Amino acid sequence: MGKAIYDSTQEKLRIAIREKELLEEEIQELEKVLIRDNVGMEDSLIDSQGFPRADIDVYAVRSARAKIIALGNDLRQVMSRIENLLHELHSQKKPETKAAVNFNGNEGAFAIVNAIAPDSPAQLAGLEKGDKIIRFGDITNANHENLQAVGRLVASSEGKTLILLIERNDKVDETPTTITMKLTPKSGWGGRGLLGCHILPI
Repeated sequence: MGKAIYDSTQEKLRIAIREKELLEEEIQELEKVLIRDNVGMEDSLIDSQGFPRADIDVYAVRSARAKIIALGNDLRQVMSRIENLLHELHSQKKPETKAAVNFNGNEGAFAIVNAIAPDSPAQLAGLEKGDKIIRFGDITNANHENLQAVGRLVASSEGKTLILLIERNDKVDETPTTITMKLTPKSGWGGRGLLGCHILPI
């Protein structure tokens, strides 16, 4: 029974993650409309005389903005659902791997953060040195392939938000706490790589 519930939650998570990816792709396509006309979400669509600007496609820009806002709201709801499902999944724990999880003593973590660059995407997301990674997007201790799967996911997710589930020991009493965070890989932050952190397999 426990395995059936776990598998059901895992399938819901997979569907939610795919929904998130589709929403992000749609938003990126709409943002191209704004980039094409060199306008942002807040730039005025009328000229100094109060007429619609002649240098842009006002209708297309207005329509794209409205859709981006609507899809952004949908994306936030999906992200919240993913976060809840990750917590559910971690609390359920796959029955057949429970012994291995207890033996390892790390609640299913498969990697540990051993370095964080200042002002990096990893630091901005809230990652800290010593954090143990339980889930990175849809990657777990069952499919990380000695972290190769993490590298592939990061490389294909620039500008996209990934959900992480990490374990962090309390600084006072060393009690482990599970934390969910959002990490967006990106270049151009001033350092190497898309994350600005270094992780090692456990």
